[in-house]
Amino acid sequence: MSDSLHELWLRGVAFNPAAPSDVLIRLMDEAAAELGRLMCKNRDLPDAVIDAALRHPEWRIRGALAGNQHVDPSRLAPLATDPSGLVRARLANPGRRSWPRRVRPLPDGIILALLTARDGGEDGKLTANEIISELDSSRQMPLSFFRSLADYEDPALRIRATWRWESLTPAQRARLLDDPDPEVREAAQDRNWKLDPERVEAELPSLRPGSRPYVLDTCALSPALVEQCFADDTVQPLAQNPHTPAAAVARLARHPEAKVRELVAARPDLGPGLVAELGEDPSEDVRMRLRLHPFPRTWAEYEVIDLVVGHCPGCGCPITEPDPDPANVPTPDWFAACAVSREVVLRRVAASWSRLPAELVRTLAQDDDEGVRVRLA
Repeated sequence: MSDSLHELWLRGVAFNPAAPSDVLIRLMDEAAAELGRLMCKNRDLPDAVIDAALRHPEWRIRGALAGNQHVDPSRLAPLATDPSGLVRARLANPGRRSWPRRVRPLPDGIILALLTARDGGEDGKLTANEIISELDSSRQMPLSFFRSLADYEDPALRIRATWRWESLTPAQRARLLDDPDPEVREAAQDRNWKLDPERVEAELPSLRPGSRPYVLDTCALSPALVEQCFADDTVQPLAQNPHTPAAAVARLARHPEAKVRELVAARPDLGPGLVAELGEDPSEDVRMRLRLHPFPRTWAEYEVIDLVVGHCPGCGCPITEPDPDPANVPTPDWFAACAVSREVVLRRVAASWSRLPAELVRTLAQDDDEGVRVRLA
């Protein structure tokens, strides 16, 4: 048998879901070389094989398992304290070389172990802070985790809670701003600038130009800064910003550019007068966007619709797990209504939700719109 054919046969065994555990464990031996690592990273594994990989003396095998997106992430918990910092880094950020399309959150216990490690591992390849940096960029820390950190006894963890300041509740932000630990208070005050219109205005000139759209799109803006946006005609971010004052929203609803009016028509905070006015807009795109999302609306619904309206079916943007806080996620009934809507955009929204009931999944699998079927898949 040729070496190439033998390698193909071994690869077939490695990825055969019916292969016995003892056979798969043998493929982790050094003789199998790269094949064992590919197997540990790229397929679901029986418990016995996971246990063997966790105990394997070769860090590359453990590192491959750390990047596995098929096994239950709770089974990877021992790798959070692995002797090798390289293994921990792969657990912290499996997509450090190529971003995965769908990102699942790590269990809180794993995240805490990585955040509170005193060193970067016995191999000395990485520091603890470098591993934390990998974790922070991985999108594996859900917003619910940061909210839980705000109430921890350890001040260092309460400081970490400020990393996602906007995701905290108003009560949590108030407690952190008045925290008994001065370092926590300083971190909270440093993050709180985004919700302080005067500080936003003061900070904006010192930020790099690429950050300006983000600030105008998400931060609380002073009246002077709003007027400057109108003067510079950089108003599209204002049309999407939840903090934009009502008077400015009304001006944007009458902007000469249809694209700006279309963005305004999607907002959940429109009063009856603006709704009626936009309903008579000369642009079909504006009227369609208003019609698409019936009132009453929420910002949570707005966000999930925007993820579909602003992206094509082949978009490579990452898909993260939804925020588990009910206040930040549309209700299951809302998604179910989207699934049977006449509006194809709303059916695409429903198809993008991973918790859709099986009956509705079967319905959308037969949808006439390819975009619905692609998102469902």
